[in-house]
Amino acid sequence: MSIRQIKVFLDSSVIIAALASSTGGSHEVLALAELGIIVPCISEDVVGEVLRNIQKKLPSCMESYYVLFKTLPFKIVDAASEDLQYASSLINKKDAPILAAAISGKVDWLLSLDKHFLNSDLKGKVNFAIGTPGDFLQELVSFLKGNG
Repeated sequence: MSIRQIKVFLDSSVIIAALASSTGGSHEVLALAELGIIVPCISEDVVGEVLRNIQKKLPSCMESYYVLFKTLPFKIVDAASEDLQYASSLINKKDAPILAAAISGKVDWLLSLDKHFLNSDLKGKVNFAIGTPGDFLQELVSFLKGNG
């Protein structure tokens, strides 16, 4: 019996946190991606934002950044223009391309450490859950226990 992989869109904040620390929920989520348990989805915007922030704030993590993007099976998702328009009506202009890419990618979860995503009332307006890596990991454990 095969288990359907969970498609998880990763905001840049999650990837940066995982690169900055080998402990914590963000790192665990990337480990799940490496094991093939989840499908890690990102957009070109996420790649660029991670690179800019690592270069500026965490230059010692540059080698890890390159290794990460060479080894993990990231699925690059492009936002459809209608999804970008819809996302722009739900969240600030800076975060709309990320939300739109998650919508276009038909993901199961959007993971972020950004308060704009976490504090927004998007429930019922998008077809996926939004939360922190910790939220996702707790749900995943509950799901696996319930089906195990």
